[in-house]
Amino acid sequence: MFCIRLVVFASVAITTLSCSSSSVYESVNDNVGEITWHVCSGKNAPEAPFECGSVYVPVDYDNPDGDKISIALVRIPASTEKEYEGVILLNPGGPGGSGFDFLVSIGEDLVEKLDLKSFDLIGFDPRGVDRSGGLRCYSDTEMDKFLYYDKTPDDDKEQALFDENEKDESTCAEKLGSSIRFYSTENIARDMDVIRSGLLVKKINYLGISYGTYLGGVYATLFPDRVASMVLDAAFDPQGDTLEERYLTQAAGFEKAFAKWVEWCEKETECKFQATDVARKWDALYSRLDKKSAISTSGRDVNHEVMMSATKYALYSEFVWPSLANALQEAEEGKPDSLLKLADLDNGRQEDGTYLTQRDSHYLIHCASGFQRPLPKNPREIVKKLEQVAPWYSRGIETSDFEEPWCEEIFKEQKLFEINYQGNAPILIIGGENDPATPIRWSEEMFLNMGTNASLLRFTGEGHSQILGSKCVDAIAKDLFIQKIVPEPNTVCDPDKPILKPAWWTDIPRDAMFGAILNTKKVEGFLGHKNTDSYSEFRAVPGNLEEVFARIYRAFNNADFSSDCDAKIVPTEKPCFFWELEGNYLGIIIFSEAEITKWKLEQPDIPIPDGSHLIIFYYWP
Repeated sequence: MFCIRLVVFASVAITTLSCSSSSVYESVNDNVGEITWHVCSGKNAPEAPFECGSVYVPVDYDNPDGDKISIALVRIPASTEKEYEGVILLNPGGPGGSGFDFLVSIGEDLVEKLDLKSFDLIGFDPRGVDRSGGLRCYSDTEMDKFLYYDKTPDDDKEQALFDENEKDESTCAEKLGSSIRFYSTENIARDMDVIRSGLLVKKINYLGISYGTYLGGVYATLFPDRVASMVLDAAFDPQGDTLEERYLTQAAGFEKAFAKWVEWCEKETECKFQATDVARKWDALYSRLDKKSAISTSGRDVNHEVMMSATKYALYSEFVWPSLANALQEAEEGKPDSLLKLADLDNGRQEDGTYLTQRDSHYLIHCASGFQRPLPKNPREIVKKLEQVAPWYSRGIETSDFEEPWCEEIFKEQKLFEINYQGNAPILIIGGENDPATPIRWSEEMFLNMGTNASLLRFTGEGHSQILGSKCVDAIAKDLFIQKIVPEPNTVCDPDKPILKPAWWTDIPRDAMFGAILNTKKVEGFLGHKNTDSYSEFRAVPGNLEEVFARIYRAFNNADFSSDCDAKIVPTEKPCFFWELEGNYLGIIIFSEAEITKWKLEQPDIPIPDGSHLIIFYYWP
């Protein structure tokens, strides 16, 4: 049976069974050789400043001379311009998320926004994930076949697929062997200490997100004297929940997030899925896709399971809300590709049809870590409670979903490692009051288990994880890493406010800002720009790129503006700036028609006219 999809609540953090294991351990590998760093190679290898390395760890720490796993590492090396301050290891959550891809994706922004130039930033794929002996219970073909299969079949085709899945009684243990029980969070934490030893440092700093906060807590409990500082963002602590809380906490979180999205969609013109009752419109489309799948341009079925996966994915971040609305409206009009793309992002499907290991490794690490929920004595009562607390999120759940363990037999004896950090390192725990995946109650639990130097920071906005999403959070995390100080008790961060149009904007020479005026929200959404970072305006201009910029430069020069620009170098690689008074810096960067054309191949709905260059005028305070 395709057990990966039988999880009732598919998400980043999983509610769990509580057992005990909290003694302090020594590393079995303090004689690990120094890690060698080299230029990254292979498909989609990151370029400088990234460097790659690896370290071998035992599959079973009780048998350190037995089989080994190669753990893939990537780093942004510390700048030589500042005094070296150590290493920061990162984990993005999951379980099963790639720390390698995570660092490549956001590492340079972390260095810039948190001023971490004096640290080595280290990302790694945990054991069983992608480059670190990535485990696969299912082939790409099987994933495509069963990932979104209809559990309420309406025709012969759906019924045949449903029956095929039900008849499959194969297990991951049969396919991968009994060693899968060693792919636990506790062993991943031990791997982290082997990495520390190979980095030749006595202590590590650590940034963990979601499940990665639990991993950080396990490491700190195992090796309390080897922690310099930790930032634990969107904390997840599986200890202390009642049986009911284990099943309801996350369901209630996503239910609340969906209601917030509906409220936003009903009042904001930016939402393309608008209606008097957006929830009812969502339900109608869900029912329609349940009865009959839409077909993507690639020929794949897009049903209600795809729609639910896409919606949950978008609820993780308020920034993705408009994309969900656009995708739903397109599906409403018979164009389901964008909805399928969001769901595929949630499940690690790549554009070439291959899958990252995240679904398989999520399941395996979840089960090996003792995260299995105990089955309720009265499944009907749990279903009834779920329907009361989270009617949208729990649709399709039946009592039969609570009659068999999710994890297969080999994981039956796996025990949860309980966090109990007794060290003195400063620990910052960040909890979101509106976090759908890891509601703030888990952050409050972790705060109690992470020692006397722990501090709980509350974020009042939307979404899951706030590093690089909140200037307030970033400033506090920066202080934690660099100065090793935690915020005062009861510190709260509110959402960033949009940057308003500066008063001096009207002094900009009008003939410098020519071309077609573009919709700011649309272009910001496409580029990933945030109006909380800068005030921006966008123009689309056809013609020779050098002549276009020469015209802009001439207009500013004639108006006696100062500049750091070279009139003969078009600012396509990095911005240049004009100003009339010190501090009033207008940035300009241009994306050429060739780049726009390339983007259109990937996203045909880009709101930029054909044959035009994109000019961005912005103020970044």
